[in-house]
Amino acid sequence: MSESRGDTYYVNNQTGNDSNDGLSPESAVATIAKAIQLSKTSDRLELKNTGIAYREPMLFRRLGGQPDRPFEVEGNGAVLSGLKAIDVSRWQTVKDNLYVLTLESTPYGNPYLVSQGKRLAQAKSLDSIKLEQHFWDRKLNKVYLLCASGKQPADYELAATLTTSGFTLGSASYIICRNLICEHFSNDGFNIHGDCRGIRLENVIARHNGDDGISIHESGGLMVQNAYVHDNFYGIQDVNASRSVYNGVLAERNQIGVSLVGGYHSLVDCQIRNSVQKEIDIAGSNPKHLIGAEQNPLCKTILFAQNVSLFGNGNQMGLSVRNGASAIMESSVISGSKMGLFVDRNSQCHLSRTVITECPVILNTESKHAFFDFNIYGAGQINWLGMIFQPNQWVDFLKDSHSDQHSKMGKVMVAEDGTVSIPADSTAFGMEKKVGPTAPFAFSLPSN
Repeated sequence: MSESRGDTYYVNNQTGNDSNDGLSPESAVATIAKAIQLSKTSDRLELKNTGIAYREPMLFRRLGGQPDRPFEVEGNGAVLSGLKAIDVSRWQTVKDNLYVLTLESTPYGNPYLVSQGKRLAQAKSLDSIKLEQHFWDRKLNKVYLLCASGKQPADYELAATLTTSGFTLGSASYIICRNLICEHFSNDGFNIHGDCRGIRLENVIARHNGDDGISIHESGGLMVQNAYVHDNFYGIQDVNASRSVYNGVLAERNQIGVSLVGGYHSLVDCQIRNSVQKEIDIAGSNPKHLIGAEQNPLCKTILFAQNVSLFGNGNQMGLSVRNGASAIMESSVISGSKMGLFVDRNSQCHLSRTVITECPVILNTESKHAFFDFNIYGAGQINWLGMIFQPNQWVDFLKDSHSDQHSKMGKVMVAEDGTVSIPADSTAFGMEKKVGPTAPFAFSLPSN
């Protein structure tokens, strides 16, 4: 193993200067782009957390490290922001309180306006815009704002998500990124594309991004340990034939907590909660740009989930498995969604030692390739291969489905950390095996 270490380049967006060499905190450069330009294979980049966001991406193209000497990025809790302030003089009056901003181009993803640090409500069309909402016409590169009576755009302290992605890799391998926050990008907070092997993210936050908090594509490999992804469209969205491993991740208040469309993925000791639509959605894929995708088993999507808690708060679904995907879930909890688990006819699911409770529909499986056993279900409807069983038909379900022969239906208590307890008077008391997470969900929030 090589013991040689690369250089460290320091970045300080308050006292740095891009004419410096960047080789010490005192001679730091001002921009991340300059530090990357100076860097070589297996070097190190360190950001000073000045309390002021770095309003630029961190883009690595064909620059990284080696298996024994990875390139390191130390963020120190610094923030990368995709926001750009808007010159108020660029707003033009359309009529009454309606104003328009014309851009040279619209960034990829789902861009939006921010007012005084908060996302401004967005209309689906110009005709439906309401007071203090905006509509982004992506085809014409125009942004419309309907101000409240007596207000003008200058009163809103507006900024826009005009940068596409934050931590961005393009065919860059063996990089470790620690203690970095990516927010307000039109596309992804952490975006990984191309030939990317041996990527690690540790203690990172991805928030308020237009599309994904974290996303890996093609056949790249990613490991994430201790991350907080919130208020994005997708908290996590991994696609194609990518491979990802997540440990100790909290995802909340995303439209969809975790979306997996192709590849092999592992979620262990994670909590996904309060998503608007679904907590986890996995689906088989056929990415046309990959060679032989139709014959590639990885493109069918495989999920392994262990010690995972899904808390739905009344949303559509806890776990959805569709379009030929396969899910293996054990020692986990699904709670609070309208439907706990859905498996379509072309997909597979292996569910064991898991609790599904507080869901009107506990599970709905159309697949003959489903194995369920040693689970506990709260009172709820079960749909099995077209047959519908109400809670008082549990015995009929066991007889007709030949499934869940060691499972029970009854009252169960689930704590906020995902741990499960069974009251002594519950019909589920006395399970042969421990059900639910084997350890409480423990999460240390990264700084800032």
